[in-house]
Amino acid sequence: MNKIARFAVNNPVTVLMLVAGIVLLGFISFGKLGTDLFPNLNNPKIYVELKAGEKPPEEIEKNFVDQIESLALRQNGVVDVSSSTTNGKASITVEYEWKKDMDEAFLDLQKELNSFAQNSSIEDFTITQYDPNSAPVMVVGLKNDRITNMDELRKVAENYIRNELIRIDGVADVKLSGKEESEVVIETSKYILESYGITSDAIASQISNYNRNVSGGSIVDMGTKYVVKGVSVLKDISDLQNIIVGFKQVSSSTTQTGQTSSRVPVYLKDVATIYYANKEPENIVTINGERCISLSVYKEPKYNTVEAVKKLKNEFEALSKALPGYEFIFIQDQGKYISSAISEVRDTALLGILLAVIIIYVFLRRIGSTLVISLAIPISII
Repeated sequence: MNKIARFAVNNPVTVLMLVAGIVLLGFISFGKLGTDLFPNLNNPKIYVELKAGEKPPEEIEKNFVDQIESLALRQNGVVDVSSSTTNGKASITVEYEWKKDMDEAFLDLQKELNSFAQNSSIEDFTITQYDPNSAPVMVVGLKNDRITNMDELRKVAENYIRNELIRIDGVADVKLSGKEESEVVIETSKYILESYGITSDAIASQISNYNRNVSGGSIVDMGTKYVVKGVSVLKDISDLQNIIVGFKQVSSSTTQTGQTSSRVPVYLKDVATIYYANKEPENIVTINGERCISLSVYKEPKYNTVEAVKKLKNEFEALSKALPGYEFIFIQDQGKYISSAISEVRDTALLGILLAVIIIYVFLRRIGSTLVISLAIPISII
C-alpha cells in the first residue's frame, strides 16, 4: 500500500493520465449502457404461434406441435423447447444458449418450419423473437373524426402506418386492436330456397367452386410451354350475384305431342340479398367515449427501450404531418416511466454525494482534503 502511495506522489502526471483514461472509458461505457425497466436475466428465445380453426388441442398437438418441437430441438444451440396448446391454437417456445446469434437462429428456424406456413390446415403461422405475452413498449390510439367506418381506418393503420413503424430499428411487431374487417353478407330465406329446390349447402358449394384457382397442367406447342390455370372469377358483388346456383323447369308452348318445358338458370341474386358489412369486432377500443384503433408496439428483446420509444415518437410526429386529419393519442409509454425512474435515481445520487461532501468537510475541516475525496466519489462510480 505504501508503494502505491509513494508511486502516486512521485509520478503525479502518470497517475493523472491513468485516472483520466479510466474516466474516459467510464463515460464511453455509460453511453453504451442499455436502458430498460428490468434487466434481461433469461436465455434468448424464439416464439412460434399457430392457429388452426376450432381443432381440439389433442389433434393440434399430434399433427403440428410434436413435429415442430422435434424440428426445433435439432437446431444448433437449442437448450429447451416448451409448448402450450389450447382449442384452435398453440404456442411453442424455443430457448437458446446465451452466446447464440439470434438473427441467425431466427432465419434457421424459419427455414426449417417453412412447410407449416404453407399448410392449408393452419390459418395463421408466425415466428417472432419477442414474447407475445410481454407488455408493449408503447400503445397509441388512432382516430379520424371524419371517418366513422372502422374498416377504412383499419386499412390505413394496417397497410401504411404499421409498415412504417415496422421499419424502425428495434421494433419487432405492431398489433392492432379494435379493428373491423369488411365481409360479404349473403342473406336468404328458407322458404325461397324451398320454392326453388335449393339448399344453403349447395349455394356455399357453388360459391367455393367459382372462387378457386385451379391448375390445369401445361401445353407444349412448337417448343413453347404454356401453363394452363383456372383463375377465380369473383371480384365484386356483381360477380356473386350472377353465380348460377340451380335450375328450374319452366313450361313452354304446347305442341301436338304435348307440353314442352325448358330449364332456366337460377342466379344467386334471385334467391338472396348480397351486401357488404363489417364483421363483429373481437374487441372495442374507445378514448373519451369515441371509437378508435389502438396500435400496440413491441420491441426486440435486447434493444434499448428508451431509444426505441424516442424513435417511435419521431416517426409518429412524421406520420401526423403525412396524414392530415389522423390523430395519434399516446395511451401507454414505457420509455416515459423508465426515464422518470432514472431521473429520480440520478437526483438521489447527486443529493447523496452532496450530503457526503458536507459531512466529510464537517469532520475534516479542510477544503483540500474534502475536495480530493469529493472528486474520488464520482470517479469511482464512473
